[in-house]
Amino acid sequence: MYTDSRDREVWLLKQLWTGQPVTCPKCGGARLTPLHRKAKKSDCDWKCPACGEAYRTIRMLKELPEK
Repeated sequence: MYTDSRDREVWLLKQLWTGQPVTCPKCGGARLTPLHRKAKKSDCDWKCPACGEAYRTIRMLKELPEK
């Protein structure tokens, strides 16, 4: 997980999937940008331009702990 709780991780996923600006939860240094810039690529992966951390939302969803 990239955050300290399941609820926070769900919030992060929702923000990314709805296109809301999100600051990197790891470093706090920059807003996340789409990992793939080409039109035909998926827009569900994000990257922090400051620290380079990649956020792959489908993987994040699969790794969410049960309540």
